[in-house]
Amino acid sequence: MAVPKKKKSSSRSRMRRGSNGSLDANFPNITTDKVSGEFKLPHHICKADGSYNGRKVIAEKKKKTAQEE
Repeated sequence: MAVPKKKKSSSRSRMRRGSNGSLDANFPNITTDKVSGEFKLPHHICKADGSYNGRKVIAEKKKKTAQEE
């Protein structure tokens, strides 16, 4: 039975796997947000401005000033 003399390094095995297109970086489920234009997953709230389906869902938090404290 054929047995390799030395262990294949992780770098070499990753190069072999990546050369055949199996690790291609195409993400068909990522879309762009209508309002902010950022990348997001479908059916998820946009992290940039808290909008979902074109409307504001999460309100931005107000920062307390020194006078209010």
